[in-house]
Amino acid sequence: MSTPMRHGPSQQGRTPSQHPVAAPTPQASTPFSNPQTAAAFSPHGPRSSPQQFKKSPATGTMIGTNTSATANFDSPSVTAAYNTLGINMNINDLNLDSISVGGLVAATRQSDEEDRKKRMEAVIAALWAQNSGRVSNQGLERLAIHLNLECLWEDVKGAGENAKTLIIAGQTMAVEVGITNHVVHQASLVYTESMPILEKHADKASAILLKDLSLAPGQSPLTKRLTQFRANLERLATLDKLSVSPGFNCHEAIAGIWESLERLHRWDVDKLRNEDRAFLNMPEERLRVFALCLRNGCPLMHTRGRIGLSLDYWKERRKLTSTTVETDDARTWGILIECAPAGGMVYSPVRVSEKWIGPNIEKSDIIDADMMGASVPFLDWLEPPNTLLPSSEEVKTEGGLEGAVGLSGPKTPDVVFMANFDPPVIVPHAVAMEIYKISAANVSLTNITFDALMFPIPEGSPYDPSEPREFTFTQSIPTFSDSSQTEPIMRDHQNRLYIYKPVYGEVISHVPFAHPKDLITMLPLLRQYAFLSLLLNNMFRPKEGKPTAAEAGKEDTNKPLTQKDEFEQFMSTTESDVKSASKGTLKVDVTLTAHPVPRLLLVFPFKEDTANILLEIQIGGRVAIIAENILQKLNDRGTDKRTDWANALETLEDIGAWIELIKQKLEV
Repeated sequence: MSTPMRHGPSQQGRTPSQHPVAAPTPQASTPFSNPQTAAAFSPHGPRSSPQQFKKSPATGTMIGTNTSATANFDSPSVTAAYNTLGINMNINDLNLDSISVGGLVAATRQSDEEDRKKRMEAVIAALWAQNSGRVSNQGLERLAIHLNLECLWEDVKGAGENAKTLIIAGQTMAVEVGITNHVVHQASLVYTESMPILEKHADKASAILLKDLSLAPGQSPLTKRLTQFRANLERLATLDKLSVSPGFNCHEAIAGIWESLERLHRWDVDKLRNEDRAFLNMPEERLRVFALCLRNGCPLMHTRGRIGLSLDYWKERRKLTSTTVETDDARTWGILIECAPAGGMVYSPVRVSEKWIGPNIEKSDIIDADMMGASVPFLDWLEPPNTLLPSSEEVKTEGGLEGAVGLSGPKTPDVVFMANFDPPVIVPHAVAMEIYKISAANVSLTNITFDALMFPIPEGSPYDPSEPREFTFTQSIPTFSDSSQTEPIMRDHQNRLYIYKPVYGEVISHVPFAHPKDLITMLPLLRQYAFLSLLLNNMFRPKEGKPTAAEAGKEDTNKPLTQKDEFEQFMSTTESDVKSASKGTLKVDVTLTAHPVPRLLLVFPFKEDTANILLEIQIGGRVAIIAENILQKLNDRGTDKRTDWANALETLEDIGAWIELIKQKLEV
């Protein structure tokens, strides 16, 4: 590749804004007006290796020097070029508020080349964030280069014209992609070192990668994008970059945690089957779901279209027989176990081991007298030895420490385990502090209320965190008047949420951890607020596939109401409105208390009176009825009727449907 000609500043073409209105506008200089620069962005190139691309004079000229081929990102010609790539770029969508785009339009004589390089890298990163490209030979190669992975193309003999294999390789793994005429027909994940602990999961990962790249039935190659494949390849590349060869493999470290958690999960399943009569004849898959939600979670490697390890701890519709551990249509709460650079964190580094818990799972010799009467089993957690990197011959000695001993010896990896909560969990400050204490994380808390995190304040709406808050949402609930009814009758519920005592909250998205036992300790708290969010979302947010009153032409009231709004609403209500509402719409008032434990006070019409039910969402996601005025104390079996109705709400997971069930059974 030849070195591009450099021009003086006087040869720089002026931008349209520098010309008089009547003067003709010269051709704008863009990254595509330079042949070498265009090759770096072209959808048909480059076809060279990553090393050649990095050393290319074109890239050096574009990023590191003043040249006439400066990047004018707001010119018509560059817009046309992006449209050719199918990017449909809007410069306002790139979030470049902090980037001086004007500095890229006109040639300047700034000496700060590093600053210009950072600006260009920010633009390129923004472009990649906007568009992952299409599945094609060039698209796959560009993605691999972007992730700093090696690319090698091989022709497949005897498989037809244009049949090729692309090997995307790192130091610890490689992804082999079989592609013919830009259509992928094979994909597989292989590891550079033969390890049974990794190879047992390779086929499952390969199936996910192939699904990411394969055409769906009836799909055109022109519409198949790299979005899902890119996300999974980025996860593999991250673990690969953090690994040190030889001596430390992040993939092996993650797989070692899976081995220990999987043995713990199988032990949980056996305990449920053998020690609880309610689970005696239950199928294996149902036992796994209950172990997931009631015991120590369920570890899954490469699941739900995602490469990596997830410790699932809560699942929607968990009590229904159709729900399985890997059911795709049921929302799942999990902890994604990954590795991350320590980045200055004072934290225990990653350890590579399969022995995080003893072979018997449960401790057999308990010395502490206080533990003897405990009903909860004490797990036999182990402390694996530190993983040490081999000593390096090239060790940079710090000034003043030339005579110190051991500086060039083995050291621990500069990597930590990271737990990413999927989805993030919203909790009050007190609970957030408890979770951060378990993980030994030092995090600054936000000054946003719990309800504002759960139901964000609409933009432009006045809101004082110290004042009470309320808003309404009307939804339609299917009801059955009797058991012989085959089609449900839809009944509108006008749900009004009150928060009289706002408390500050926190979104728990990720925490570092040193040992999987830290995650197990968090699970009861996480389940408590996962189930609370499920109940609130089912009552105050539209649900996919279920109608709302707003769809029937009624006013959408999913917004905060001020006292002025309430007064105007009261004054505009007529007597006929009250009568029609009493016949068709059930008004349900819900008061949320988030501290010290989450409670929901339900108030709704019942017979000729008003029902009051106080629910408490307890540790582990269990429901308890603290107080009520409509339920009989005992049922036919002589047990507490409140427990039966609490179990019914845990099954339905919908307060509106639960209220309709109460009215159907008791309002006679």
